[in-house]
Amino acid sequence: MTALLKLHSMIVLKESQRFFTYRTNIIAGCLGALFMLGARFALWTALFETGNAQEATLIETMTFFVIMDIMSVWVSSRYGDMLGADVKSGDIAGRLIRPYPYHLQLLASFHAEAATATLIRALPMLIVTLIFIGMLPPVSLAAFFFFILSALFGAAIYTLVDLIIGYTVFWVNEFWFIAWFKRALFNLFGGLILPLWFYPDWLRTFSDFLPFQHALFTPISIYLGRIQPENILFAFGMQLFWIAVLFLCERAVWRLAQYKMIVQGG
Repeated sequence: MTALLKLHSMIVLKESQRFFTYRTNIIAGCLGALFMLGARFALWTALFETGNAQEATLIETMTFFVIMDIMSVWVSSRYGDMLGADVKSGDIAGRLIRPYPYHLQLLASFHAEAATATLIRALPMLIVTLIFIGMLPPVSLAAFFFFILSALFGAAIYTLVDLIIGYTVFWVNEFWFIAWFKRALFNLFGGLILPLWFYPDWLRTFSDFLPFQHALFTPISIYLGRIQPENILFAFGMQLFWIAVLFLCERAVWRLAQYKMIVQGG
């Protein structure tokens, strides 16, 4: 275990150093995050000034999106994209025979991306928000603790969905659609483009039967106090339920994918 952790840390460090080699990556990432923040603030300010958004306040909505963007750095994995690229290039064969498990290789690459994104995107956006816009603190210290725990569960849900969708590359031999399809599911049914409290009742009810809102929306709702303390255990139960279901699905699809590789001679 110690050797794996040491190797994992080395890979994360090397991948991060490679990113910071190019100064334009830092500038583009920082400016892109701040531009998105400014665009959202302008859009929602205009919407609230019309008086049509009565389900929340402007500062609550901006807090939602800022926390979502910060969480996305570590929760919104890209394993499916990485897997698709490896299958398309043929690198999957070499990676699978390495002594370091393939899924841990994906994890290390993602952690390197998340570490760099935290420094060049999440941190500047948080600082600018606190200084110029303002954001709500957690409703209580207990809510913040439950938010962190729920965020960990949410990361597991997002990862499992990402892997399940990513495995389809073994059958279709293309991967361009993976990121688009995954993003569309989480944006629509997970409340990432528009918080679910703005949804019509029928769409909100439909989303409640799917796992996507439990990746990011549920933790943020706990942070904002929109999930009452007496309902937090139920929210955790739903997250754990979907983790169990998705884990079983992921393992089943991965076994089929390995068989597919053997059949193809990979």
